[in-house]
Amino acid sequence: MCLKIKIFLTSLLLLSLNTIAQSVTNINAKDYGFDPNTKQVEITNYNIDNDSAVALEISSYSFNNEGNIESYENRNKQNKLWEKEKNIYKKGKLHKRTCKNTNSTLNKKYYYTYDDNGYLINEQIRLNNGNTNTLKFEYKNNLLHKVSSSTNESITTYHYSQKGHLFKKVYSKKGTDKTNVISKHFYLENKEIFSCTAPKNHYKAHIYNENVYIGFELIDDERIKSKLDRGIQRFNKEAPKDNLPFNLQKHCNQTWQFYNKNLDKVIPFEIKIHKYKKDASGNNIKYAEALVNIKTKTITSISFYKTTFKNNNVVGSTAFDSKAFSEFKEDITFINIP
Repeated sequence: MCLKIKIFLTSLLLLSLNTIAQSVTNINAKDYGFDPNTKQVEITNYNIDNDSAVALEISSYSFNNEGNIESYENRNKQNKLWEKEKNIYKKGKLHKRTCKNTNSTLNKKYYYTYDDNGYLINEQIRLNNGNTNTLKFEYKNNLLHKVSSSTNESITTYHYSQKGHLFKKVYSKKGTDKTNVISKHFYLENKEIFSCTAPKNHYKAHIYNENVYIGFELIDDERIKSKLDRGIQRFNKEAPKDNLPFNLQKHCNQTWQFYNKNLDKVIPFEIKIHKYKKDASGNNIKYAEALVNIKTKTITSISFYKTTFKNNNVVGSTAFDSKAFSEFKEDITFINIP
């Protein structure tokens, strides 16, 4: 079964503050990559060793009637470690988040403060040892503009196009040697497509397709990095005006071609393969995800998803699916791994 090189429009389970201000604390099912009508998602992660599968972790996400995350649990079956998170809402806004852990010293509580317009202005994190960290949120034109931390003095700024689409996030922090480390992350259709970190000029790129995600770094090659810098300059000029000559699908296809043609200059750091089942309405619902061991070019773990919707319909199962495992192994043969 050949991997289809189409755009993967479903969000990954990677969550960051890269959306508009209103959704910073009202994180919903869609932000996690789930269907908006999801009530609960159960996930079992299996470790793969010489084609033998052993259940390693069990996770679950629960969402309220508004679709916002209500609770999260994770349990490691081998070492018995666990973590739990619970959210409390008031008047439709996140008021308090409690995080508990096997190691009670890691327990945290989060408290949220809003202005008169309903925008989040402070997130206070209280650690079990009594220490606190405060994140301050600032806005421009009703969009999140800056997040600053009281602990590590980091500052993250958000940049939007004329139509309000996020196209760049800049993270700055003093390094251990007192130099100012700046990371610039560029977005297209709310997906991070590439990033660069100064002063060491560290570049990363991301490919999102229907069945596969690839994150890769570039080796020190002046010609390639010079070309990328020109592309970044063009992106910085055209993205604010919503005048890009490509969309996310076209960009990912071009990035895929670049990846395949420059295997001697790329270093993959993460490769994931996804599989979907149709729900009653014909929507694609992710039911399996495999993580690729880049060094051995084999499957290192597989997660199976059981999704329960608000109407109590269920798609998928957390039981190990040997057929999907065989398909994942075949899929790897269609991915070029340096």
